[in-house]
Amino acid sequence: MLLSVRSLVGGYKAIRIVNGVSFDLGTSETLALLGRNGVGKTTLLRTLAGLADRFAGDVLIDGIPIAPRDPRRLSQLGIAFVPDDRGVFPRLTVEENIELARLVAYRPSAFDPFALFPDLARRRRQPAGTLSGGQQQQLALGRALATGPRLLIVDELSQGLQPSIVHDLAEALTTVTRESGLALILVDQNPELAMRICGRVIVMERGEIAAEGASATLDAGVLDLLVV
Repeated sequence: MLLSVRSLVGGYKAIRIVNGVSFDLGTSETLALLGRNGVGKTTLLRTLAGLADRFAGDVLIDGIPIAPRDPRRLSQLGIAFVPDDRGVFPRLTVEENIELARLVAYRPSAFDPFALFPDLARRRRQPAGTLSGGQQQQLALGRALATGPRLLIVDELSQGLQPSIVHDLAEALTTVTRESGLALILVDQNPELAMRICGRVIVMERGEIAAEGASATLDAGVLDLLVV
């Protein structure tokens, strides 16, 4: 199993937000993590990525236990994280952001970020901080993919972006997961978009898993939990 999460409790300092979450994710699986605002989705992702406190539970990659707060080890094992603030280096150019990612790559990437996002190719020498929000999201995804990950974790893919950019981002994610076998965990405020990209869904409520299953089989009662 690529990723195993066991009884995970996470949060920040003394504040516990994620309460006993357990799930598995296999190679090539795509998982949408959904729920109302404030239920712990981002905290769960940040705990998995080693950026929030883990109070209890285990995270295993290929059956190997990962210590809390160890994002470098996760990167070495082929896990890439795109945070909700995108996390690009604003003073570096687009090309420098990509090249920096390639220097720490887990393996050679099967995809060229500039081919996936032609707008980035036209802005290679432009400082990342001067890009629009949509272009920065393209760069954040492109940079993560440049590391050749086995698992990509994306927090809030479409937040604040215009529909045409969201469409391009969704098409890119669908392409790379289908053609490369990349595993994906996706959080997004748009449930329909997330379920279109991902084959499996976990719905969170109050820091716990309230429901899970295939995207195509969720009933109306479960979908009610997604209403903000």
